[in-house]
Amino acid sequence: MAEGMLDEDLQVLGHLRGYPDDLHHFSNMIKQANPRGMSALRLVLSRPAATDSLIAAICRQVADGVPIVSAVEAAERFSVPPRQFLDEIAARPDFPAPVFAAGHRRIWRATEIQAYLAAHGTGAPG
Repeated sequence: MAEGMLDEDLQVLGHLRGYPDDLHHFSNMIKQANPRGMSALRLVLSRPAATDSLIAAICRQVADGVPIVSAVEAAERFSVPPRQFLDEIAARPDFPAPVFAAGHRRIWRATEIQAYLAAHGTGAPG
C-alpha cells in the first residue's frame, strides 16, 4: 500500500480519538482494506450509504486536504472537557458552524477554530 494512503488512514484515526465506537469501526475497516492495497479512507468514500456518518465526514475532509478538528480536539485547544466545550463554547452564537454535526459528533475547519481561539481565548465564558 502506498505510504500516502496509510497517512490518510492515520489522520482519520487521529480525529476519531474520543469516539470509541467510530474508532473501532474505522480500525476494522483498515484491517479489511490494507491487505487489499487500499486505504480505509478510500473504502469509506466509495460507499454511498455512509455519507451521514462522522467517519465519512472526516474522510471527505482529509481526502480534500482540509485541516479539521473534532469536538474532542477543539476542547483540548480550549483547555476544557469535551462536554463543557460543546455546551458552553461551541453553543455560542458567534462560534463557527461545524462542517459536520450529529449529536455530540462534530468537526470544524481547524483554521476557523484557531481564529476563534485567538480572538476569544481559552475556557468557558466568564
